[in-house]
Amino acid sequence: MEAANLDPSPSGRNRDVMTAWLLLVPAVALLAIPAIRRAGRPRTRAEIGPALAPLWWAARAYCRLWHRLGFDGWAPLPAEGPAILIANHTCCIDHLLIQSRSRRVLGFVIARNMYEMPIVHRFCVRVGCIPVERDGRDLRAMRSALRALEEGRVVPIFPEGRITPQGGRALGPIRSGAAFLALRSGAPVIPAFISGTPETVDVGPALWRRSRSRVVFGPPVDLSDFNPSQAGDRDALARASRRFEQALLDLQARSLGRTTSETPADVGPVA
Repeated sequence: MEAANLDPSPSGRNRDVMTAWLLLVPAVALLAIPAIRRAGRPRTRAEIGPALAPLWWAARAYCRLWHRLGFDGWAPLPAEGPAILIANHTCCIDHLLIQSRSRRVLGFVIARNMYEMPIVHRFCVRVGCIPVERDGRDLRAMRSALRALEEGRVVPIFPEGRITPQGGRALGPIRSGAAFLALRSGAPVIPAFISGTPETVDVGPALWRRSRSRVVFGPPVDLSDFNPSQAGDRDALARASRRFEQALLDLQARSLGRTTSETPADVGPVA
């Protein structure tokens, strides 16, 4: 069972540095915006509020104007409480695209060395990002994700574990990390499919190249026949992963106008 899903390609370090610079502007803006809290009203730390709203609107404007992201509806996440959002991973702007269609804060998994950079650390903590070692088998990250779900937050997962830079035309093998989180936590799993994005694994081209991107969401994946005790069962993880894959393939067909595949690709290793 892998602890998390992160693109381990050799150019990852360069992307980390570039991503850190790209996060500098919103991070500085975040530090400059005072947190507004109303007395007597409980406030969920991870949700969009006055401190994060300007960044959210900026991300939405960028995705709409530069990547021509149309509106196919909001992510059907619960208004509060835990949820897991699974999506295919097409390029380095997938996080922005999904967040701009979500009315809850998404604390993505990011490389630990970038998470700990002083220039962006406070921003990452503020939005609930989960640091992970680049080898993709960080048990601390898995525990952090489970804790985030226990706290009622949304945890987004790219179950392919790495970028498949074909604009949504292909879906890589599904790994078991998302299935483990779903079975262990019992949180609802919402699928999303991204298409039309720049076909690159690098941050710069993904940001600079214009595209006609799209994000579509599906209904929660039915896992009612599983229970938390099956989270350590390899066969149960494989079966849950196949359901995730089929949900993504169904959304791919809807997004690209294809006929849904009746035979999902092989599920990735359950380690």
